[in-house]
Amino acid sequence: MFMGNIFKFLAGKLGKKSEVEIHSQPSLLETVDKSSHKITEKTDMIDASMLHDILHNFVSNTANVQGAALVSPDGLALASVLPIEMDEDRTAAMSAAMLSLGERIGNELARGNITRIVVEGEKGYGIMVGCGPEAVLLILSSPEVKQGLLFLEIKRIVAQIAPIVAES
Repeated sequence: MFMGNIFKFLAGKLGKKSEVEIHSQPSLLETVDKSSHKITEKTDMIDASMLHDILHNFVSNTANVQGAALVSPDGLALASVLPIEMDEDRTAAMSAAMLSLGERIGNELARGNITRIVVEGEKGYGIMVGCGPEAVLLILSSPEVKQGLLFLEIKRIVAQIAPIVAES
């Protein structure tokens, strides 16, 4: 959602006499009510542009990787660098559904915690890994990818992303 729309939405929820201001610190959100009440709320927000940059660098600099998306467990896209023909919202929703189903299968088959879900197709792989309890990383690769190298690179990017997501 566009940031301006979010602020309009927040202002509407707070009443007509309220306005939302952003201060120089990105994690500080202050709401001022013109009827002399002042409410200050601090919220830590995920830096979406930083996540997008990390994903873009990963896709651009890793051989045979075609796309990547970071999604919430409930199916909302946090950041993505996907092929143009792929819909971000649909991909995020399917990733969350795949994660949920994979976890249930892992439990039913007594395999313990799922560390990775791999879907192999004639056009390549879809690999999902957790980035902490708040996010799941989906990587799309071509069939020519060296899986061992890809899994190593995935561990590295997860190590970059997990602390950013955990801060929120």
